[in-house]
Amino acid sequence: MSLISIPTYKESAVSNYGIKLINAESFWEKSIKGNGVVVAVIDSGCYTEHENLKDNIIGKFNFSNDDNSNTNNVTDYLGHGTHTAGIIAAQNKKNVIGVAPNAKLVILKVIGKDGGGNYENLIKALNFASDWRGKNNEKIDVINLSLGGRNKDSSLRKAISKTISNDINVVAAAGNSGDGSDLTNEIIYPGYYKDVIQVAAVDQNLVPASFSNTNVNIDFVAPGHIIYSTFNDGDYRKLSGTSMAAPHVSGAIALLKEFFRINDIPATQEHIYEYLTSHSKVLEGYSSKTQGNGLIQL
Repeated sequence: MSLISIPTYKESAVSNYGIKLINAESFWEKSIKGNGVVVAVIDSGCYTEHENLKDNIIGKFNFSNDDNSNTNNVTDYLGHGTHTAGIIAAQNKKNVIGVAPNAKLVILKVIGKDGGGNYENLIKALNFASDWRGKNNEKIDVINLSLGGRNKDSSLRKAISKTISNDINVVAAAGNSGDGSDLTNEIIYPGYYKDVIQVAAVDQNLVPASFSNTNVNIDFVAPGHIIYSTFNDGDYRKLSGTSMAAPHVSGAIALLKEFFRINDIPATQEHIYEYLTSHSKVLEGYSSKTQGNGLIQL
């Protein structure tokens, strides 16, 4: 199991263009910014003192072997987890980055400094997220998985099923092994499971990224090319990958959870998925194996 992002870029920027592309600001205008929603980021850890993240992190646990397996140490040696966390819920105090800037984050580290991990630790993190309760009895609403492995695993399948049965939306990256053709299937788990929301990547011009996996279970596409977000040196970077696309959807679901609650609509997984499907923008000229239901829109 490994992370699935690709190179970093250091160009200057002041915002994440994905915010506008998915229309998140239409919810912000109604003061819907993810209040009362908790997202678990299962990844390479996080720079928890980042100016744009620190006040939104309410839980953490290290499942990796880094730092002598100290469970309280979620140091992000790669920057990947910090970047995905920012796309979901950076507070936007400096630069507009986070889709749901008032959502809370629980950081669960399963990827070590070598960039690798295993299903055993991922399963532990999923079960932990299912059972987690905060100081004020908060629970996890959404899990973001910008990682994956090529092998089927019955224990992983069981852990995903448990998580979903606890009414947690699971969002996963589709993977970056694409060959630019939808005639072939590139599959990683847990994203490929039908009850997981599997997200592929598009660029700023709504062109599917050539690296993005294609398969019959793709659910949506979201911005994933040269995305500006928080990084593990306390600064900011641009990264590309379906790893960046998935957290746009996780953040969007955080906004929808609050929106449904305000409007007395049950925030079930079915209602969330129906909303995303009915509002998504189908990209002309591309098959469902490339884009699923299309570009998410709020």
